[in-house]
Amino acid sequence: MNWFRLKQISDLKFQHSEQAVSKLRAREASLRSELARLQGLAHETHCQPASDSELRAIGADIIWLKWLENSRRRLNIELAQVLAQKEELVAQHRKANGKKLVTDALSEKQQLDRQRLRKAHALNEAIEKSLTRSVFSNPDEQSQQ
Repeated sequence: MNWFRLKQISDLKFQHSEQAVSKLRAREASLRSELARLQGLAHETHCQPASDSELRAIGADIIWLKWLENSRRRLNIELAQVLAQKEELVAQHRKANGKKLVTDALSEKQQLDRQRLRKAHALNEAIEKSLTRSVFSNPDEQSQQ
């Protein structure tokens, strides 16, 4: 089996998984930031000075707070969906990482095995050449030794 090709495929899947998780984390951060901003706006509305009493008299603050609450509800629903997707993607990412680690290890093992085989083959060839030389060498040389 060609572990190098399998390693390339698992690396690509891991990178794809990593990008998907990264995009989801960015979306989560964006939603949390927007929720915090809306919370700050709601807090400012509740802390408005009495000089804005004419807005309160016509109910503008209630309409505004209702809009803020509806926006927060919508963002919280979207955040919950993103968190559910993130949980699923993180599980897939862990699997992709595990597969990547295994194929990395197997690819490295295959490479080391090939190196060992090459070295053993080279050693055997060197021994055979040495034996061949000594067997077919000049008999006069052998008697002098």
